[in-house]
Amino acid sequence: MAISPDTSEKFVIEFNRQERIVDELRKRAAELEITPEQLIKRCIIDSMEDKSANAPAIPGETLDDFLVNNGVLWPAEE
Repeated sequence: MAISPDTSEKFVIEFNRQERIVDELRKRAAELEITPEQLIKRCIIDSMEDKSANAPAIPGETLDDFLVNNGVLWPAEE
């Protein structure tokens, strides 16, 4: 499955204003000097990683090639 690099996918997460997680998320993001959206993305990525995979990284000719080879990006459409 190849995805064009200029294409993005959006997911919407809604919290009730009464939920404490909203303030906690904003506070933690500020501590890390990132946006709440960036923190959410980090949490999702971290939770999806295979913690048991200790295989060495597969080199690439470019950064994009490296990221494709190691399962971070889909190959760009030709």
